Amino acid sequence: MRHLHFLLLIISFFVCLSSGSIVEDTCKNISSSRPDISYDFCVKSFESDVNSSLVADHRTLAIIAAELANVTATKMQLRIKEMIEKEKNKARRNRLDTCMEVYSDAIDDINNAAGAIDSGRDTDAQMFLSAALDASSDCEDAFSEADDESPLENEDGDYGKVAAIALAVVAALE
Repeated sequence: MRHLHFLLLIISFFVCLSSGSIVEDTCKNISSSRPDISYDFCVKSFESDVNSSLVADHRTLAIIAAELANVTATKMQLRIKEMIEKEKNKARRNRLDTCMEVYSDAIDDINNAAGAIDSGRDTDAQMFLSAALDASSDCEDAFSEADDESPLENEDGDYGKVAAIALAVVAALE
């Protein structure tokens, strides 16, 4: 019985090591090809999901990356909703409404991407994630086209990075 416990401990150790190296290797590749996404940001993004420490393969990592993008887009929607409720300026509220709409679409696209990843339709997943990636720039455009400073610039930037990480992980599946 002691040998069985020891064997399970050894196996768990190697699974954790290989999981860490999948995340670390993926983040090294992403940060080297995308200078706007630092290695630390990538790793910390994955570390925010407890399941990432259990990753045994790249497909599972892709699903987790899509989930992280979904969580980030959902947080953006909540933040935008709060801002809309407080905003007195109708024109600015309309710009925030645009942001709400593009993030709602992004969530739909990310959910479709997760289903495509799960069923091995990687090209479809890339298409959905590419569309979802546009949410941050579309939101920022709503403000810049009106010559208005975006109150969401930092959050849009972080969402864009998380969505780009998800897209890069899926693109590496092929």
